[in-house]
Amino acid sequence: MDTLILLTAIGLLLWFWQQSLRARELAIRTAQELCARQNLQLLDATVALSGLRLRRATAGHIALQRTYQFEYSRDGDVRQRGFVLLLGLRLETAGLAAES
Repeated sequence: MDTLILLTAIGLLLWFWQQSLRARELAIRTAQELCARQNLQLLDATVALSGLRLRRATAGHIALQRTYQFEYSRDGDVRQRGFVLLLGLRLETAGLAAES
């Protein structure tokens, strides 16, 4: 019985890790496309996970909501922040901070 619990836990961890990698790839692709449409530079060519929580999806099931942040620049000097919000592996919204 202990072996079954251990194997289930390992399986869940592997599933979570694989889903996290897929979500991060989607967030990076979304940030790249958003910056390209606005003629902006995606700095560091990556995103960082800034939030993770459970939320009910529109279909009624529970899904992980991940919030990623990224930095972009118009001229290469001033860093601004953007975000990508995913529910499961579905893009909820993405945006750029208002420039000051």
